[in-house]
Amino acid sequence: MLAAIDVGSSEVAMKIYQFSKRTGVQEIEHVRSIVELGADTYNTGVIAYDTMQELCGVLKGFTQKLKEYRIEKYIAYAGSALREAINRDLVLDQIYVQTGLKVQIVGNEQLRFLVLQSLAGTVTQFGRLIDEGVAIIDLSSGSLQVSVYEAGTLTLSQNLKLGSLRVREILADIEQQTTDFVNVMEDYIGNDLRTLQRLAIKDLRVKHVIVLGEEIATLLNAVNASKNRESFTAAQFEKFYHKLMKSKEEVISKKYSVPYETATVLKPSMIIFKNLVEMLGGEIVWASNVGLCDGILADYLRTHHMGQDTHDFTGDIMSMARQIALHYESDMDHIQNVEEISLAIFDGIRKISGLTPRDRLLLQVASVLHDCGKFVNLMRGTDTSYYLILNTEIIGISEEEKGIIANVVRFNSKTEVPAYGEVAREMSHVNYVRMLKMASILRLANGMDRSHQQRIRDVRVTIRDGELKIMANTIYDITLEQGMMENRAHFFEQIYGLKPVLRQKRRV
Repeated sequence: MLAAIDVGSSEVAMKIYQFSKRTGVQEIEHVRSIVELGADTYNTGVIAYDTMQELCGVLKGFTQKLKEYRIEKYIAYAGSALREAINRDLVLDQIYVQTGLKVQIVGNEQLRFLVLQSLAGTVTQFGRLIDEGVAIIDLSSGSLQVSVYEAGTLTLSQNLKLGSLRVREILADIEQQTTDFVNVMEDYIGNDLRTLQRLAIKDLRVKHVIVLGEEIATLLNAVNASKNRESFTAAQFEKFYHKLMKSKEEVISKKYSVPYETATVLKPSMIIFKNLVEMLGGEIVWASNVGLCDGILADYLRTHHMGQDTHDFTGDIMSMARQIALHYESDMDHIQNVEEISLAIFDGIRKISGLTPRDRLLLQVASVLHDCGKFVNLMRGTDTSYYLILNTEIIGISEEEKGIIANVVRFNSKTEVPAYGEVAREMSHVNYVRMLKMASILRLANGMDRSHQQRIRDVRVTIRDGELKIMANTIYDITLEQGMMENRAHFFEQIYGLKPVLRQKRRV
């Protein structure tokens, strides 16, 4: 059995799952309670003591459920309301002291990736929708994530601090000063969405739009059920939007059986959804109620190899990395060449490196992004790449992993192995060693295309007599590349105890 706990911005939820060879995975209980942490964080930046006690009280109730079911395995994640709170460490400490639960704060990229995994596993038509073009609008209380697939490829994933509860709290004082609060919300939300359209969405157009969120899904599915349909057309969705905007919160709460507190954030949610459907040219609107608890389950099943992979998320990660490289006008032929050589070296030393398949992916991302900083500053391209990577969202890559990637890029230009003190504030000793191993590989691969002419494309890597022998199958003069190999060999030799040697096997 597994318990998944979501400490959200407006509610705290727990789902309990049971695994069985006979029946598969079953959700056997779902409990939730409204605790508006975000109302504190988004207003004052601090979670008030009374709110903290309310949260601990709810979590104590969850621990009783764990005892009832004799569950030892649980995963508890918290998002933006705790992540952005100044006193988050104190809150986490009190949760542990009072309940014994260890809650992990996760970054936005990781949180949204979990939900995306769940969506791919639960929407039976997911493959068809992404092939035809789909935008996934994941709106939480604290922020908005817009992810777009075109022809099966993830081409955009962008986050905005435009959550439904955040908007409500920011505009709470203004609500008492106007008779047309819906218009005020439309103006406030519209400004951010127009910026998103200008900088990111641009000319992107999709056929399908999936809106995520339990409350929104409840409303939309209720309407669909009464009409016996699975989805809305854009025109039907807009009609429902105008109907909801004219309804009072009390009426919405009673009609759709949602808590009043939830009803108060539905209007900003619908404004966001409606505007994005129009911007993206969506023709058909679908609703899904998958959330973080479902995402925790999906990730657990994937990492423990307990189910079939429904979608290649590695491909999505690399697609986003290449989109970032294109945005910063990187030399795509060069980065593809460096990527291929890096992976060839990685695979050649796999048995002695101690690195994992996940490390291979991180090295691949670093290879693609290593030159993006030159767009901003040619003189300090590597350092600028480091800062750009740290401050760019790559869905599917955690903040910890992003730090490793950024430092792989940063130190691939160094001639000597950096001391741990240079990165001590950013990563553990274990990640420091992982980073050095990958940086030394990238340093070699990058040097082998120093001319940006891709003279070396086909390599064979072997280990013999204390040397890393790299045989290049090429007709070109690789004197420069061989010189760069000698220049960059010291770093790699310090890490692996192997001397890299580049040899040429001329094509006939």
